[in-house]
Amino acid sequence: MKPSIHFAHNYFYNPTHPITVVLIGVGGTGSLMLARLARMDYALRQTGHPGLHVTAYDSDTVEPNNIGRQLYTVSDIGEYKVVNAVGKVNMAFGLQWRGIPMDALPEGADLLANIIITCVDDARFRIQLAQSVRQHYTRSDDKKRYYWLDLGNARNTGQFVLGTLFDTERKMEREDFEMVDDLRNIIDFFPDLEAQDTPTLQGAGCAYSDKLQEQSLFINDVLVAHASDCLFRLLYHKQIQKHGAFVNLESGKVNSIGV
Repeated sequence: MKPSIHFAHNYFYNPTHPITVVLIGVGGTGSLMLARLARMDYALRQTGHPGLHVTAYDSDTVEPNNIGRQLYTVSDIGEYKVVNAVGKVNMAFGLQWRGIPMDALPEGADLLANIIITCVDDARFRIQLAQSVRQHYTRSDDKKRYYWLDLGNARNTGQFVLGTLFDTERKMEREDFEMVDDLRNIIDFFPDLEAQDTPTLQGAGCAYSDKLQEQSLFINDVLVAHASDCLFRLLYHKQIQKHGAFVNLESGKVNSIGV
């Protein structure tokens, strides 16, 4: 049986600008993803790549129950998460990324970017994003939408899915592998995603002890590690054989999703 491989969109082979990324949500998952995007940017630039330019959205402020569970400290309490997190990354890596302290609109043209990354609990937002993401068009390659990476988790489990947002433009037949252009997104896998948007699955407690009962302390770390590795393989190697995974901390298993 021939292996299936997805090759990055043509623009990713010789980008004329930094790859544009919109990161939606900088909480437990998003704050960790932002730090890894900065590491990716630095690594890519060392190879002559123009790197990444990230715009992050989140309207929340840092609260006491975020400390330790998200990438914030006691001194950050009261600050806008996105301003604080992006400011730290900019200072550490000498970047000029943008942190916007407001909620992103799923139907807005503000989400024109090569890669959209969603780290939100709101299933309805993801459904609306899936419905509207192809409606805005731009002639500029550095603002065209090519990929959507979504991450989500419950108490001890989580998943990430990297989907394509461009129309198939290449045809290639090879004897040694099967070329796959179209990658399904999170809504393709879970059309009833909104049914998962319940207090039982998403958590409703406010105290720190409640949060630890609702969510493993390290589920976000494990999930982001796998998702960011997938994205980096796409950006650096220009090809991937897996475009998602289901992670279970209780069983210790990671089930990959082949392209």
